[in-house]
Amino acid sequence: MATRHNLCVNPCLTNNATGWGGEATPARAAVTGFDRPNAAEYTAGTFIRTAGGAAVAGQEYTLSVYVRPNNAFSAGGNIYVEWRNASDGVISYSNGSYSLTANVVTRASVTATAPAGAATAQIILDGTNYTVTTVHATMCLIEAGSVLGDYFDGDSPSAAWDGTPGNSSSTLEDAITGTLAAALPPLGAAAGASVRVPGAVAATLPGLAAGGDGGLLVRGPVAGGLPSLSASAAGQTLVQGQAAAGLPPLSAAAGAAVFVPGGPVTAGLPPLAAGLAAVSEVAELDVPVRVGSPRLGWPVGVASLSWSVGPPVLGGE
Repeated sequence: MATRHNLCVNPCLTNNATGWGGEATPARAAVTGFDRPNAAEYTAGTFIRTAGGAAVAGQEYTLSVYVRPNNAFSAGGNIYVEWRNASDGVISYSNGSYSLTANVVTRASVTATAPAGAATAQIILDGTNYTVTTVHATMCLIEAGSVLGDYFDGDSPSAAWDGTPGNSSSTLEDAITGTLAAALPPLGAAAGASVRVPGAVAATLPGLAAGGDGGLLVRGPVAGGLPSLSASAAGQTLVQGQAAAGLPPLSAAAGAAVFVPGGPVTAGLPPLAAGLAAVSEVAELDVPVRVGSPRLGWPVGVASLSWSVGPPVLGGE
């Protein structure tokens, strides 16, 4: 699953109704029945305009919004993408159709390609007299591509606001929520991305290659090997659950870090490779840690081993 971007700059009226309009100005209203607590409330006029988002000419976009008509009134009509240029002038419209059922939250969507000169896109819905029936609209998703994906904004799990919370676009990072049983890809040289695994990992995690500054976060238990830290690696690996596999070797001049704060490590500690300024009375710390939650961390080129609870037990009882 690729990283996703909701380009709408005020998708769910978290703070205000900025950007939402139509033939009449809507009010920001508290609502129930939606996955967000606020919506634009229309009590007059005949069309809705959502807040917009950035667009690039030639790119295909899928836009959607959740709508509910009240007063036992069903409706339907056209859904448009209104394309505007950098001067906020209207270029053209792309359209589809939608239908609504009284008192039911419905998602209306349309897919279209941005025309030449397009800088922004927003949704327009028509076909209803809002003086006759009050309509609530919220949760606008503007996303590049032809697939209508699940709604998200910066308040969704694994997502974040790109700017002001509630009044900016948002990004949903790659996430693996179940149990990962296959190897993750290596984080190569100069990698600046991150991999997050909210679930359990049953396979070897990727290595941090030379020059890599990416990160790896595992919220669940790790049953497969943690990645080795290669020379000059600047990334970090964080395991918030239990680590049931061997910790990685510390290669020469590694400036990265491995943290396992969430639970015990039930497998061996790593050997200390050449070039590290560490001291050990054991040739290899390839033995169980039986107390505490170990933390392996070091500033550039210097290794240190510390435990929050007591010393490690090396070997047998």
